[in-house]
Amino acid sequence: MSRRFPNRPLSRLSAKDGVHRSGTPLQRLVLGERLIVSRALCHFETMPLPPGSQSLHRYEAAKLSAKARTPINDPDFYFDWGADRIGIWSWPKSLSDDLADFEGEILPETVLHPPMERGVRLVATLDGVEGQVWREGQMTASRWWPQSPAPSDWFGFLRVSRETEFGQDVPEPIVPTLRSSPVHAQPYTALVDRIRAIKARDLAALAMITLAVPGLFLIGQWAQLSRTEAAVSAELAELSEQTAEISAARQNAQQASNELAAYAQALNQRHPAALLASVSEELARFSIRLDAFEQTETGLTLVLHASNDFAPESLVRAMENNPLMNSASLEPGRGAGEWILTAQLEDGQ
Repeated sequence: MSRRFPNRPLSRLSAKDGVHRSGTPLQRLVLGERLIVSRALCHFETMPLPPGSQSLHRYEAAKLSAKARTPINDPDFYFDWGADRIGIWSWPKSLSDDLADFEGEILPETVLHPPMERGVRLVATLDGVEGQVWREGQMTASRWWPQSPAPSDWFGFLRVSRETEFGQDVPEPIVPTLRSSPVHAQPYTALVDRIRAIKARDLAALAMITLAVPGLFLIGQWAQLSRTEAAVSAELAELSEQTAEISAARQNAQQASNELAAYAQALNQRHPAALLASVSEELARFSIRLDAFEQTETGLTLVLHASNDFAPESLVRAMENNPLMNSASLEPGRGAGEWILTAQLEDGQ
């Protein structure tokens, strides 16, 4: 079971010092253990919430996408479910496989950091430091360093995160007080994974803390759990058929990614489709229509159509922050609402 008591033993898994376990074996069995994984051992990224309400289908779709994104073989995951995005944490499952008598939950240390509404900060972690970017109460970008980064590395992190307004000065690392629980609660569909993780030792611990409860009540609770597990198993069987198209789409996307990488390696130039995808994402934020796209070896020219209340300087700043280009400029076109944007491509792009 992932949770039993709020004051359960708090163990730590560090890249430098290995595992430090708290509590006695009996305390870990009865109360349930929480293992905090060092940021140095974790991979982090975010993705938009899959469409639909809180359903098992959406939960499993998010897990499939996370497995496709992580660079770690045989990973464990933690999902930070925000209002419109999911923070995906992954780490090697082998890190906890050898823990004797482990009964509890595993959390990356960052999910227990106090949240920010908006801003950037440098945080001291079990190993090294972590740069964090927060928007609307959710962390949207993270980078780990073994020690405080150089100003160029810090500004590079802010540039990729599109937060250059905070300047190039490296802040002093703060030492956070860990929360008792993550900021965002897990959806009810996460019950699926908890049911799968139920072991005989969990049942023994449950019996030890419920000796005073009448046996009939326990039988009724177990029957309800069995019905829930049967219903979940049936829904999972149906989901396995529905996700066949997702698997096929993933294979097609991987093939396209390999073709783009081969193009870039052969010509030492990013494929126009990759650059077009990046540009289209920027224009969509401003509700601007792209009428023409031209890429040369060193530059880029776009013909755009915008509304009357369009702010040209905002688009130029956004393009300047795009890591694929620099020296962006914008001039009015011939027709009403028409604009011509030119920019130089970064070296090696």
